[in-house]
Amino acid sequence: MTCPLSCQEIASLEALMDEEIALLDLRRSQLSCLCGAIVDRDEDAVEGLLEQIERAQQLQAATDGKLQALRKVAARRLCRPEGQVKLSGLIAALDEPLRPPLAERRQRIIDLAGRLQQEHMRTVILLTECARLNRMLLEGLFPQGEGVTTYDADGAEAWRGEAGLVDTER
Repeated sequence: MTCPLSCQEIASLEALMDEEIALLDLRRSQLSCLCGAIVDRDEDAVEGLLEQIERAQQLQAATDGKLQALRKVAARRLCRPEGQVKLSGLIAALDEPLRPPLAERRQRIIDLAGRLQQEHMRTVILLTECARLNRMLLEGLFPQGEGVTTYDADGAEAWRGEAGLVDTER
């Protein structure tokens, strides 16, 4: 079987996989820091981290686009539909000396993706628990109120509890 990628394209694939590894590690770290900032109630840190996470998502989209372009080239050369060319199949189609470094990077990506997924779940659980505690606190402060309505952080709308004990409007 002929190699579906040129030497330059293989070098580009290695670089993109290294980028992917760095991005996965960065995104996992960002989520971990976000959890810490939420627990510490550091609003400035949370805001900064959310901006960093957005930038990392933009970098991720750019990297994904470059990887997709390489997959398209390989699919065309292998005479297969683009959706059928996966990284594992592409690595298997390469000559033997080229496989191990790419296979190692692929495994590292799989491992980091799993760690990112765990950190994401940890963050979701933390945020869910924060929301639950906030609801319980509001229900405790306003026990006679049938429904408590909350609004976004910029306070676009006035909010008053029905019990009348505490005025939460600034």
